Parts: sequence; C-alpha cells; structure tokens
Amino acid sequence: MVHGDVGELMVADLINSNLHIWRNEEVMAYFHKEEADAICQIPLSRRDVNDDIIWLHNSKRLFTVKSAYHVVRKLLIDGNWVGTSGGCAERKLWTAIWKLKLPNKIKFFGWRACNDILSTAMNLTRRKIIKESNCLLCMRELESTVHALWDCVAVQDIWTGSIRKLQKWSVHGQADMKQLMEALLERLTLDEWDLFWAQAWFIWNQRNCVVHGGKLKELSSLTKRAKEFADEFKQAQDHLAVQNRQQVSGDVWQPPSTAEYKLNFDAVIFSGLDRFGFGAIVRNEKGQVMATISASGPRVNTSDEAELLACCRAIEFAIDVGFSRLIIKGDNSNVIQAISSPLQNFSLFGNVVNDIRYLLCGLRWVRVGCIRRGANKVAHVLAQYARNTLDEDMYWMEDSLPPALEALYHDCLSL
Repeated sequence: MVHGDVGELMVADLINSNLHIWRNEEVMAYFHKEEADAICQIPLSRRDVNDDIIWLHNSKRLFTVKSAYHVVRKLLIDGNWVGTSGGCAERKLWTAIWKLKLPNKIKFFGWRACNDILSTAMNLTRRKIIKESNCLLCMRELESTVHALWDCVAVQDIWTGSIRKLQKWSVHGQADMKQLMEALLERLTLDEWDLFWAQAWFIWNQRNCVVHGGKLKELSSLTKRAKEFADEFKQAQDHLAVQNRQQVSGDVWQPPSTAEYKLNFDAVIFSGLDRFGFGAIVRNEKGQVMATISASGPRVNTSDEAELLACCRAIEFAIDVGFSRLIIKGDNSNVIQAISSPLQNFSLFGNVVNDIRYLLCGLRWVRVGCIRRGANKVAHVLAQYARNTLDEDMYWMEDSLPPALEALYHDCLSL
C-alpha cells in the first residue's frame, strides 16, 4: 500500500544507482513503515541485472504445488476456516509423537496408530480383505486400533505392570487412539511417554506374530523388553552426541598451501540492535595475518542472510587488498552450498549469491568450502567485536588483532 501521488514513479527511481543502495527517504515517503522497511531490506546487486519473479513461500523461491498447499492451509487456519481446540490438541499430539526419543519406525507406527491405518481386523474387514473382524487374542471384541493396543484383556495386564501411573488408571472405552493419547499426554512424563510407545510397538509385533501363525509369548515379559529397548536407544543416542561434541571440539584451523591465502568469514546477528556484525581474516601458509576486517550491516531476518552478506563483503575486501588466489571458508553450509551450486538462485538474496559468483569468477584461483565453528573462531570473534563499533568499519593489515588474540593463539597451536 502506498500513500501520496506516485505518478509515473519507477522502482529505479527509488535506488541510488551509483551506490547501489535504496533511497531510504523516498521509500519511506511513498510506502507505509512496515512495507518500506521490508523494501529497504531487499539486497541490491552491485551489477546491472534483470528483474526476476520469485515465489516467496519456500526456501528455493520456486513455485511448487506442495508450497502452495501449505500457503492455502495457513490462510484457512488464520481465517478460522479450520483449526479448533481439537485441532490444537492434535498438533500437540503430533509434536509429541515426532519428538519421541525412539527409532523412527516407532514414531511412524505411532502416527499410523493415531490415524487408524494399522492393519487391524476391523480395517481389513472394511477393505474386504478378511471376513472376521474379531480380535484374535481375546476373541471377544471387534479389533479396532484402540482395542488391539489398549482395551484388549490380553494386554491390560501389560499396561498395569508397565508404567506406575497406569497401574491404577483403568479408563477404557475411548472412541479412538487420538482420544486416548490426548488423555495420556496430560498424565505421563516424557520418559513415560517414550516407554508407552515402545510398549505399544512390542504389543503390536506380538499381535502380528499370533496372526501369522506364531506362538503367543509371555506377555508380561514384554514390559521388561520395552524398558530395555527404550533405555538402550537413549544410551546409544547419548553416546553419539558425545562423539559429535568431541569431533567438533577437535576441529582446528588448517593453513593453506604456499601459493594460496585462506579467507575465513563469519556473521553474528545483534538482537535488539537491528544490525548484524561480520568479520573476515586473510592468512598465509604460516598462519600470519595478512588482512582483517570487522564491520556491521543493516538488519537481517535470518542467519543465512547475514552470512551471505558477510561472504560478499569479505570477498570484496580480499580483492580490494590485492589477493587473487583464495581458499574461502565459512561455517554456514546453506551459504556455501548456494554460492557453489551451478543452478540459478531465485531466493530473496539471489542477487547477493550471483554477485558472489561474479566476484569468484574474477579470481585467478579459488576454492570454497564449509568448516565447523571450531576452525572459524577468529572470524567469529571479529564478527562479535563489530557490536562495539557499529558506526565504523575496523581494518588491520599485517598486524596482530587485539580483539582476537586468544583465538589466533589457539589456531597457531595447531600449526
């Protein structure tokens, strides 16, 4: 929405073609504040490029039926066409299932059970696959999902001996699994919720064994097996997490070969300041500092946007000070993938991606790669330091870096 007489105003009239920046005062004069702020955040290319039409509702900025479906669904929910208190309860249920600390096969089993698409006797009868819909374990009731996993007399002893909070909770006769799960979510802790689904999965496997001609095992033993299974999975996940932390902590900066220089960059968003900071450093094969910058930029919405702008500024800086053979390293995999990809980038920051690719083509030799934060500490400290100098860009040429001496020392220890 605009206010004022725009007449024959063109988008180009709102851009300073010499500095390649928005004319903020003109934009603010013609648009309401929220729209003007959004416009001024659109990055402009430093080259003369053609305009592109992009789709805002997915990360690749390309229209897909899937993304359009999500847009329509969100509009319906926001407009109260769908989504009641029951809808909120369902979202809570799905979140709890997908966050189970159990293997994905059990999460998928839980999703199928709550959607009533397990191959119970009732479902198979409805599809005319079998004729009898009675439960094969108790032979008394129709086998629905909630009966097979909860109400059946053959499995009630398992639940009363499994989770302490269920031992005196004899509520049965729920309409479906969703209703039962909503009640359990209010009653069980997270660990008990995990154990419930591990137990349900073992019960269903035992039921399938009987249906396909196997013998009925001692059901009480399933309680112990489910507990051991859940505990073993959590221990394995904790072990993997420790290994990953050890691997990350061991990452160190690696020097380039004699003929090249290494450029590290990083960005940090300063919450509450409507700014972001970035840092970049160029070093030789001995780890000696060749050139460094610590500066700030305008407000951005995501870390990917900040990292892209930091990457562009870092490469421009390295070229300006005379480096043409560079190994460029950053710790944001999305950014590194975007600038390394041969495909056209239609994202909101596609102009920045294309500018970076253009700068890379002007180098005599270049290699781009992603590293972990442990090998990018100096650039990160420089990005953080920009908080102290929001109105001034700081440069160091072949000099020690007072803001990052400790990080530099740590990197030198690995040489």
